Amino acid sequence: MRAIFLIGINFVRTQWIALAVMCAYVLGIGGIYRIHTQRDEILFFLRWHAGYAIFFATMIAIPALQTERKTRRILAVLSKGIHRWQYLGGLLCGCTMISALFCVLIGATAAWLGQQGRIPIDGLAAIMTLLFCCCVFAVSVGLFFATFFHPLLATAATSAVLALPLIFLQFGWPVAWAFFPAGALFRTLWTSFQFRPLGNSLNTLIVSAIAQAVFFWIAAALVFGRRDVTISPE
Repeated sequence: MRAIFLIGINFVRTQWIALAVMCAYVLGIGGIYRIHTQRDEILFFLRWHAGYAIFFATMIAIPALQTERKTRRILAVLSKGIHRWQYLGGLLCGCTMISALFCVLIGATAAWLGQQGRIPIDGLAAIMTLLFCCCVFAVSVGLFFATFFHPLLATAATSAVLALPLIFLQFGWPVAWAFFPAGALFRTLWTSFQFRPLGNSLNTLIVSAIAQAVFFWIAAALVFGRRDVTISPE
């Protein structure tokens, strides 16, 4: 676990520019929303930035493997006795830290806006926890496809997995929302979430997101263990 954590910390350090831009953007847009603080505007902020959080985390994770192979940094890390599953775990850990920071910023900004508008935000913590778990799930899916696809194809494949509920709905097929935590998150945000507690309805989705994140990480480790990392990708 120590090796995974150190790899994760090092990965976060390499993303300091993206982190700085992300922090400046969230804080700046929060100040703009403060001008007219109303329930619908805070909900709009939360809905759109939940999508940004998942997109941002995925876009950081997917190119990571190819970048590491191009710079040969991966060979330096693996030569120190680090297993490949630990290396992938480190990338997942780093992306998890970045996702946590982004979710905290979004949640804190939404809470501050709610306080300024005197709007109860009792259900915000639960929905932000689900958002964080969905970010980790999306990162894990992205890393899985990145082990054998070019980043562009991995992005398309990850998007397809996350959009499966929409595809099912388009064809009129029933959707088991418990197996699609990201889709269920946005369904909740856009239909029923009004900053009131939703009871235990989100617990199943949180557990599902964590379980699927672990599953895709294990699957990625199995695939990555059979890949030749000595050849720099084109």
